[in-house]
Amino acid sequence: MKKKINQMLNIIMGSFIGMFIGSGLYKYWHFRKYPYLYVMQSAPWYTGILINGLLTLVLLAVCMIVKVILIEKIGRIQKIALILGIVFLTLTFIGGCYVLDNHGQVNAGYAVVPGIWTMICFGYYQSKNRTKSN
Repeated sequence: MKKKINQMLNIIMGSFIGMFIGSGLYKYWHFRKYPYLYVMQSAPWYTGILINGLLTLVLLAVCMIVKVILIEKIGRIQKIALILGIVFLTLTFIGGCYVLDNHGQVNAGYAVVPGIWTMICFGYYQSKNRTKSN
C-alpha cells in the first residue's frame, strides 16, 4: 500500500513540475509575441511565473513531507529533522524569490536565515544516519 502511495506521489510531483514548466514556457512565448499587452500592467511580465513557481514549490514540499512520513526505516526525531529541513528549504526559496522580486532592496536575511536552518536540520539528519550505519 505504501509503495502505491509513493508511486502516486511521484506521479503527482512530476505533474506539478510539468505544469509549471509548460505554463512558464507559454507565458514567456506570449510575452515575446505580444510585448505591448504587458506594458500596461503594473507588475512585470514574469510575476505570474513567480507566483506559479512558489505555488508549485509549496505543493512539492507537501508531497515530500508526506513521503517522509511514510518512511519506516528512520526514527521520529530524524523524520522531524527531515520535515523541518524541507520546510526551511521551501522558505529559503520563497525568501530568495522575494529578495529577487524586490531587486535586492529588501534584507537578504529573508533567504539566508531559513537557509542556515535548512543546513542545520539536514546536517542533523545526516549525522544521525551516519551513527546508525556505523
